[in-house]
Amino acid sequence: MSSNLKKILLQLSNSSHTDRKSIFSLNGYQLEVLTKLFKDKDLNAKELLNSSLRLSKAQKYRHIHNLISKKLIIKTYNCYNLK
Repeated sequence: MSSNLKKILLQLSNSSHTDRKSIFSLNGYQLEVLTKLFKDKDLNAKELLNSSLRLSKAQKYRHIHNLISKKLIIKTYNCYNLK
């Protein structure tokens, strides 16, 4: 675990200020969505909403919409993927 954390911290220290600011502004659910999309590339809304975090569907949709507005993910019909 600590070696993975060291890699992440090293990567963050090498990134620009704007990249760090956008990463730190994300919450846990948004990070979970990004990791799911990184693994599976294309997911529909049902697969993205399936989460262990206790949030309502409306809150989850708001967080997904926030990722779309930050241009981190794109939505085509009912399919979400990384930009």
